[in-house]
Amino acid sequence: MSVRLQRTDAGREAIRARDGQLSRAARNLLLIVDPSRPAEQWLAAVAGAEAADLERLIALGYVAESSPPPRLAAAAAAVSRAQGAAQAALAGAEPRVLYDLLTSEARSRLGLVKGYRMVLDVERSQGLDELRQLALRFVDELEAADGEAAALAFCRRLGGAP
Repeated sequence: MSVRLQRTDAGREAIRARDGQLSRAARNLLLIVDPSRPAEQWLAAVAGAEAADLERLIALGYVAESSPPPRLAAAAAAVSRAQGAAQAALAGAEPRVLYDLLTSEARSRLGLVKGYRMVLDVERSQGLDELRQLALRFVDELEAADGEAAALAFCRRLGGAP
């Protein structure tokens, strides 16, 4: 159940009217569900909630599957040049080199708080796959902060992008 759900108008009205036909777990789910997380994460967040509670909310029309706005869906589908370059560079990256590069660049490139969080995430990483994911996230954040040219320059430092 990796779908993302959102409250409907009927769901908002049920909250206002304090719908008595819902169990406590179903009501709590209705109160917190939004498209920011998949449905199974919302189920895990509510004590005592089961899939049946979520199915009941769907059946009553209180929640419905969320679809991203067309612009956001197209943006998510498109891979930036920097992301493509990072993926190519990461194919042959050594774990130690990747670790060292991310920890040395994070604070100076992302700022104190974001950089510190990135360094903590790098230190907590459990292998090359997690380091690669962090590197891709770093490229995204670097591109957002400093532009595509800075992200591409970082990719070249990773070892093999244009």
